[in-house]
Amino acid sequence: MLLSLPMQPRRVAVSATLLASLCGVVLGLAVFAASAALWRSGLHTIAGVAAETVLLTALTCVAAIALLAQPTRMRKARVPISRAVPHAWWPPTDDPLPTLAACMGGPIAAGAGAAALLFH
Repeated sequence: MLLSLPMQPRRVAVSATLLASLCGVVLGLAVFAASAALWRSGLHTIAGVAAETVLLTALTCVAAIALLAQPTRMRKARVPISRAVPHAWWPPTDDPLPTLAACMGGPIAAGAGAAALLFH
């Protein structure tokens, strides 16, 4: 008699940069579509100002995240001089936050920039 084991669903891991880029593309298209809808309904000034506002906000947020993300500082080692600092005390090699901000903010800025150029 064979016992059937429950099948585990296969999980696919998506990288954070790809996920941030996809979210940025969706939000960039949403900004462009919203500006196009405002333009089509006759609110020309509001369409241009809204697109410029989103563009400046996206660029400001990406720049602020890139500038304010500080690397982790080394903790003071309380070990004898002849020993190496434990790996747990080492700072990470890179900080993923500025990369994720750029991956998400780039497409948003592109969509808002295109809307600002077309509908202003």
